[in-house]
Amino acid sequence: MNNKLCGLLGIAKRSGHILIGFDAVRAALLAKKAQLILLACDCSPKTEKELRFAGKDTTCPILSVDETKEELAAALGLEKPVAVTATDDPGFAKAMQKHIATT
Repeated sequence: MNNKLCGLLGIAKRSGHILIGFDAVRAALLAKKAQLILLACDCSPKTEKELRFAGKDTTCPILSVDETKEELAAALGLEKPVAVTATDDPGFAKAMQKHIATT
């Protein structure tokens, strides 16, 4: 598990810059507010396909991470598994991308 990425997710959540779940992420993507979307490694292919289709007219990166749904939930301080999360803050998005690229 990427501790830096999980730490950033926790900080972003506490600061109010994390969107959790398919509906919230898709709405932010369509409103062009999402800066980065993260998909759990065990995310459904259908979920990924629908998000990529919704984001075809945006430049928002949609990245798959090595963490499972349970690991993403733990990083966000949640008990229920999280397949999709996004940030609406460009600074958090840049930092998260940097730590995803270095794993």
